[in-house]
Amino acid sequence: MHSVDPLSLFISHLAPQCEVFSHVQLRAPWGIEENKQDNCSFSFVKEGSCIVELATGNTVQLNSGQLMLLPYGTAHKIMSDHGVHCQNSRELFVESATSAAAMVIGGQGNPCYMMCGCFVFSPIQYWGGTQMSSSLPEVIIIDAPQHGKLDTILSWIYEENKTPSAGRYLAQKGLLELLLVEVLRSLDRTSFNPSWLQALHDRFLAPVMLAIQEQLQKDWSLEELASIAALSKSSFSTRFKQVTGISPLNFVRQWRCLVAARLLASTNLPLKKVASECGFQSPDVLIRNFRQFHNLTPIQFRKVHRLDTP
Repeated sequence: MHSVDPLSLFISHLAPQCEVFSHVQLRAPWGIEENKQDNCSFSFVKEGSCIVELATGNTVQLNSGQLMLLPYGTAHKIMSDHGVHCQNSRELFVESATSAAAMVIGGQGNPCYMMCGCFVFSPIQYWGGTQMSSSLPEVIIIDAPQHGKLDTILSWIYEENKTPSAGRYLAQKGLLELLLVEVLRSLDRTSFNPSWLQALHDRFLAPVMLAIQEQLQKDWSLEELASIAALSKSSFSTRFKQVTGISPLNFVRQWRCLVAARLLASTNLPLKKVASECGFQSPDVLIRNFRQFHNLTPIQFRKVHRLDTP
């Protein structure tokens, strides 16, 4: 019987949600405007190319076989060329009576085939924005070489979305989970590999990461964490700082703030309950720590990132 690896346990525990928004045919000139999203949005260009202009001013080109991740759901425009008029995505895909799969958007020029979707996965969405936190950049471009694993998964999702058939929901669910795993593996090979992912790939630190995640309310000591890693206290502290960039106990505080961010965005729990769930002694302690890692108070964060909840 095979043991479950740390990354799989980690992802399963956080129960990510993945979704394909649309698969569209585009012909130049075309442009689509996307509002700020409370998720990690992605766009995959199966054929063709396009320009992406982010609300923050950055511009990137996306070519055939490339996957774009926007970890923090930054508002953006995707278009066939600079200066093209853009239609709002909500008007196109939500309010329109035509299904996205049946749409041909734009004019009579060069074609582009694209698929868009999102990951609702808190370590990507809500990992803090300070230098201490090793936050991700606002845009990440990942190459999906033809016939490689990532290309195969993306192409399969594209075809499932293009031609609905029996079992589509289950097939897409499994494929999107595979896509998330492969994206995280791809990040592991980049210069902006997040600290939590680096720790999960370290044989000494992975058990510590899982213990912190599973026992968030525990008042961890350095000695207890070092014991889980099977290292001396000094060796553990040194190794943890080298891999993640911060001390073990600072990481515990940061992880608690991550989970607090997820709860603030997705539930109606009062601040006192959020603090308790995340291992903080009081709302005041939560506020003090949360502001350090997210540059907002919990209440401010909830207003900005609020998801629809009953």
